[in-house]
Amino acid sequence: MNTENRYPVTASLFMLREIKQRQEKVTRGYQLLKRKTEALRIRGRQAAVEMSATQAVLGHTLREAYISLAAIKFTNGESNALVLENVGQAQIRVLRTPENISGVATVSLQAVEDLTASDTLQYAGLGAGGHRTTEAKKAFREAVRILVKFASLRNTCLLLDEAIKSTLRKVNGIEKVIMPKLRNTETYILMEMGEQEREEFHRLKMVKAKKNQKKIVQSQSRDDEESIYSHDPILSQSDSAGDGNVICYPHNWDDEDLLF
Repeated sequence: MNTENRYPVTASLFMLREIKQRQEKVTRGYQLLKRKTEALRIRGRQAAVEMSATQAVLGHTLREAYISLAAIKFTNGESNALVLENVGQAQIRVLRTPENISGVATVSLQAVEDLTASDTLQYAGLGAGGHRTTEAKKAFREAVRILVKFASLRNTCLLLDEAIKSTLRKVNGIEKVIMPKLRNTETYILMEMGEQEREEFHRLKMVKAKKNQKKIVQSQSRDDEESIYSHDPILSQSDSAGDGNVICYPHNWDDEDLLF
């Protein structure tokens, strides 16, 4: 097995347990990342739909606001310089609210009107075209609110898109690299342990065969000795006496042995 597709470990029961525990942890993390990806995709689709609707409303609102501004210019003339000179503080401010979407830190922007700020142009246009000035102010305030909402949704979509890409890279890394390496390592350990068991079994068989062969040789040697004793009458008689002396019987005597 190629060592590049597995982790360099020694084949043992301890490492097998470690690899299985790692597989369980990696599988749990993989499932959590998949769920996170699905949650981010759902939230991203919702934000994209809201941004598309807000963009359509924003186009209509800006068109109405610039039409009202053109009406003011037609009625009162050019008044941009007067507005820029008299405005000191902003009446509409942006409130940043941190949010957490499935572990992704985002910022929600909300337009808030500051009532404490002085409105120096609240009586502008009373001489001529006052109602058109009021309509233009309302239209541009609404446009600012929609712009802030659109910016918040766009920022959320960008952050969620980056988070989804990063999470998918992690998921693909776990699925294509880490999990196959763990599986190959487990297979390698099982193969090595099986080979060790076969070697140990073969060794035990050889040892047992040698013991059996030794027993057979010993039994054959004993049988040979017994056969030698059984074919030799003198040895057999000595064995029957039990003291190692040859027993002589009268029918075995010769004439020379007779002394009387």
